[in-house]
Amino acid sequence: MLLKTTIAGFMTALMALCVPVVYADTGDVKSPGGGEASHQDGDWHHGQKDNKMAEILNLTEDQQKQLKEAHQKQKEAKKTVFEQIKANRTAFDTEITKAAVDMAKINDIQAQLKTIQAQMVDNHLNSILEIKKIMTPEQFAGYMALEKQEDMKKHEGHDGHKNWGDKKDEADEK
Repeated sequence: MLLKTTIAGFMTALMALCVPVVYADTGDVKSPGGGEASHQDGDWHHGQKDNKMAEILNLTEDQQKQLKEAHQKQKEAKKTVFEQIKANRTAFDTEITKAAVDMAKINDIQAQLKTIQAQMVDNHLNSILEIKKIMTPEQFAGYMALEKQEDMKKHEGHDGHKNWGDKKDEADEK
């Protein structure tokens, strides 16, 4: 019984660690103009909408080039991290399906996932700092405002409500 409780606790912790990864990879991105942006395009400001951001923030050609290079570096870093996550998930799946679970291996995989999650946070911070170096203070303030706006849109439900709890029952409105 203790083993089942330990495994259940570990699975809960593992799912909590993976939530940011799963959420970040939804592919459900809308551009500020209201159109759909495909998952391959990434966020609206990284894909085909670079020109729109450049126009809104009044970016120079040199800044646009630097931002494109910074985005490419970030994309490569993300790819590496997601490959590590995939390898750890495979190792976890292999270990957890064994008749005799090796808790030392499970704990090692959990520690590796925590390290990867911390690496993701570091990569995100470094990306923001790189962008800040490229932009003027005013441009960066505008960029952060656009990021906040886009983040809010990502967290809204498909029907435009912030979450299910905010949706009023039609009978209540009558």
